[in-house]
Amino acid sequence: MVLGVAGVGKTTFGKLLAEKLGVRFIDLPAYVKLHKLYSKFDERAQAYVVDFRRVSARLGRELRDGRAVVASIYPFKPRGIDVKLAIVLRLRPDRLIKVLEARGYPRWKIAENVSAELIDEPFAEALKKFGEGKVIQLNVTDADFRALAERVADAFKAGAERELGQLIDWIGVLEPLGLLDEVLEYLSRYGGGENLF
Repeated sequence: MVLGVAGVGKTTFGKLLAEKLGVRFIDLPAYVKLHKLYSKFDERAQAYVVDFRRVSARLGRELRDGRAVVASIYPFKPRGIDVKLAIVLRLRPDRLIKVLEARGYPRWKIAENVSAELIDEPFAEALKKFGEGKVIQLNVTDADFRALAERVADAFKAGAERELGQLIDWIGVLEPLGLLDEVLEYLSRYGGGENLF
């Protein structure tokens, strides 16, 4: 599983990693739309409301005889499948704002994603779902995704993927760079306290 908030590069990295491992790549949002595994489209959020029981069952059936890299915002377990590794991609919050603005996200949705990134929510959710032994996080700020995918694939094949895991403290990174107040101001201005973790 390749996890993280919107805009961190899950699809790009996931495709490259699947290629290096010689396995199938599944982009969960595209998979959900293709197989209509949602209950409705939320107009305000501009997103599908995913039925994860159906996703888990269908993906579990498809993956019983194969392996895949699955890119998803939400950590989940395909039914009957042992997830070998959950990689949480992390992007410095000030950079994440710029990526999501370039994609045309509404400011409240950018604030929601940046807030989750700032407080380590994707990592915490992955730990809760898969356990500490199966989760690593990678700082992809300024990363060469092709080289990173190769490093991760090589480490995974050698059983050394845990050695790649990084400790990430965005507050500790942003403060000395003089960027923490800027990020917090953005969250205060556009988050409105709604949907912030």
